[in-house]
Amino acid sequence: MNFHRSKRQVALDAGFAESTARVPKLIENKAGFKLAMAQLAGETENVSMKLMFELQARDLGEMSNDDLLHSLEVMSRVHERFTSKSI
Repeated sequence: MNFHRSKRQVALDAGFAESTARVPKLIENKAGFKLAMAQLAGETENVSMKLMFELQARDLGEMSNDDLLHSLEVMSRVHERFTSKSI
């Protein structure tokens, strides 16, 4: 999350144990991390990223990347249709 520090250092700064910090995937693969990333993406209005992390958090991470991307594309189109356009 910080280009100036390693994932290990960020994890240590966040209070994770050294053994966990050495393997960032132990953190990144947790539903809580994915939901936090989805919330952050939503706050920055990155709809595709939000949907991707929410799908992964709901155990749809087993889907292939192609299937996930197709689902995101469809959901983005639906979101566009239901979101009012500002003039």
